[in-house]
Amino acid sequence: MQGGSSAPRQSFAEHMQELRQRLTYVLLALVAGSVAGYLLHKPLLHILAAPLNQQLYYTSPLGGFNALIKISVLFGVVLAVPVAMYQLAKFLAPAFRTPDRLRPLLFVLASLLLAIAGIATAYFISLPAALHFLSQVSGSEIKPFIVVNDYLNFVLAYLVGFALLFQVPLVMLFINRIKPQRPRKLMSYQRWVILTSFVLAAILTPTPDPFNQTLMAAPMIVLYQVGVLAVWVQNRRQRKHSRPAEAAPMAAEEAPAVARASAPRPRPQPRYFDIIPPHAVRQL
Repeated sequence: MQGGSSAPRQSFAEHMQELRQRLTYVLLALVAGSVAGYLLHKPLLHILAAPLNQQLYYTSPLGGFNALIKISVLFGVVLAVPVAMYQLAKFLAPAFRTPDRLRPLLFVLASLLLAIAGIATAYFISLPAALHFLSQVSGSEIKPFIVVNDYLNFVLAYLVGFALLFQVPLVMLFINRIKPQRPRKLMSYQRWVILTSFVLAAILTPTPDPFNQTLMAAPMIVLYQVGVLAVWVQNRRQRKHSRPAEAAPMAAEEAPAVARASAPRPRPQPRYFDIIPPHAVRQL
């Protein structure tokens, strides 16, 4: 995909060829990550099961094998997502002007860092607290018998939910890029943000307990504040860049007036009565 004034334009077939090539890279990353996940399934399962701190079971002959395949494919997806985002950014980059071609790559990098921050927050803080709460809420009369596939589905939904949740600042920046927003007006929506955060937490959280929903709603509220701050910084930078552009037409319009003001004025021509003395005029 080529763009800009100096780069030649590609035909539709060439665009499809490039897209097919980049999709091939993503598929290769998925296969390579799945193979690596199969080879590393034991330490990966140990890492995923660490927050539970209990023995996992399977209830069918294929239960253990299905869990192994699921871990392998999930590891492949984790490795393929950055590759897919990078290839998408490279595919779209030529459509931007030369100074702006780094923006897709910066967007991908910011999105990945936010996703990693969300997964780390879920794994180290929210997920252990949620599992501890769920194990204690039923009382001592009921003992857990957790199946490995159910546990992996639970952990996957939890980690993906937090990874998506931490994209809120980028979504706000994207909306502000399309339709500029005022930070003061965004701050006036604070009550609705708190209400919406708890509603989304109730939908995205796999558990119905209020404690776990609060653990997911609190980062939403904090991330909204971060998004408002990012919008304020973006608007400030846009105002700084727009001032020289606005000053140039004004300077061009004022230049003729300044030139006319600084040009030497022609001396007035003397009139006839100014040359002849007054007494000569009386004689005439």
